[in-house]
Amino acid sequence: MSDSSSKSLDQAKNRRWVAVVAVADNGVIGRGDQLPWRLSSDLRRFKSLTMGHCLLMGRKTFQSIGKPLPGRQTIVLSQNDFQNGHPEVKVVRDLAQVNSCVEGPRDVFVVGGAQIYTIAMPTCSEIWITRVRAEVEGDVYFPTVDWSQWNRMHFESIEASDKDQWPTEFEKWTRK
Repeated sequence: MSDSSSKSLDQAKNRRWVAVVAVADNGVIGRGDQLPWRLSSDLRRFKSLTMGHCLLMGRKTFQSIGKPLPGRQTIVLSQNDFQNGHPEVKVVRDLAQVNSCVEGPRDVFVVGGAQIYTIAMPTCSEIWITRVRAEVEGDVYFPTVDWSQWNRMHFESIEASDKDQWPTEFEKWTRK
């Protein structure tokens, strides 16, 4: 095995997989391929937490964003022959391909949608969840999590600013 492939395997073994999600009180995470809220403070936190890492998302999530987010690698998991128009965005057909596509020692942040969370959750060692303190209309829901399998490591209550529709709570969970 070459030094570079050995180094790549070591990086993959040490790589964290983190689910990052904002969820309304009723489980909604999306509506019509968009976020169903305006939460500027959460978007700023998302940017600072994920900067320099890899974002793993589904085709619909990528299409709703419309482009790769600056300063982060983007991998799209899709069963379709998805042509995204961005040569720097890697498209994979199954989860097993992700680690080999991640550039360098980046962590993988699973950012949606619902099917991607369902597929990737067994691989995640952490969940970073923003609980939106509202019930909102939507058509995409976060999958059920057995919270008895997780330890809450951080909790923060955030009042709504003039750029946020609702107050939120930010939590970090690690797998037991």
